Amino acid sequence: MRKRLIYRTAILSIMALVIGYTIFSSISEERGLVDKGDVAPDFILEDMNGNIVHLEEMRGKGIYLTFWATYCSFCRDKMEYLVEHYQDYKEKGVEIVGVNVDEATIQVERFLERRPVPYTTAIDRGLLVGNAYGVTALPYTLLINENGAVIERTVGGKTEEQVLEALEMLVPDSF
Repeated sequence: MRKRLIYRTAILSIMALVIGYTIFSSISEERGLVDKGDVAPDFILEDMNGNIVHLEEMRGKGIYLTFWATYCSFCRDKMEYLVEHYQDYKEKGVEIVGVNVDEATIQVERFLERRPVPYTTAIDRGLLVGNAYGVTALPYTLLINENGAVIERTVGGKTEEQVLEALEMLVPDSF
């Protein structure tokens, strides 16, 4: 009797895991998960200064595309590293684009007043860009080479050394 209960519990647990994995995979595919080797989907956003950010117009440069939120501590850490090394890599042909995940404009403005960033920052209204890229957790970063191909997709916090390695990977061959 006890063995039968253990077997049934094990079988039900396995079935629950399989169903959960199937649902998760379906949602990830629907969200348009972009991965290494894919061409980065084009997007147009308005940055915090009212300028148009058009990914296609950045071709020829390496692009460090990072999705972030004001409440994300790993995002804030990464921002500090990006601010510190922005100018060096801009001169090497690397653009950094920060995309906030649909927070209130006033909240993002106040955050950026306290922690100004020199690189392009935009808010993804309605999460249209985030959904196209399959953003599921923050920080979510894509490294896009000068030809528009994704060379790396990462989720989560990074050390300064890891951020520098990523920026170095993005330096176009022509520089």
